[in-house]
Amino acid sequence: MSRTMRRKNERYEYTWVLKDWDLYIKCGIRVQHDSRSSAGRKAIAIFHSDKQVTMGTSAPRWYKRLYDRRRRTRNNRVMKHWLDGKDFDPLFEARHRHEANWSWW
Repeated sequence: MSRTMRRKNERYEYTWVLKDWDLYIKCGIRVQHDSRSSAGRKAIAIFHSDKQVTMGTSAPRWYKRLYDRRRRTRNNRVMKHWLDGKDFDPLFEARHRHEANWSWW
């Protein structure tokens, strides 16, 4: 099913879309664009395009590698501690497919 068909009868709340986030983050000033102004139309167009970053995107590759390396290091440390012959029950962190993505958000 195409995206046009999915959005055919949808009604959107553009309050968060029309907010000027750059000015709000830098200065703390809340500015709401008019939906008919050029800035407002541009914000709405970006919201409806595939360029919009949402929670559905995954974590960057560099973060996934860093996250996996830290987990492997912790597991190796537990294994070495157990192999040293100490009275110790090893507890390893299991690997899950989207674990880094969950911690990214």
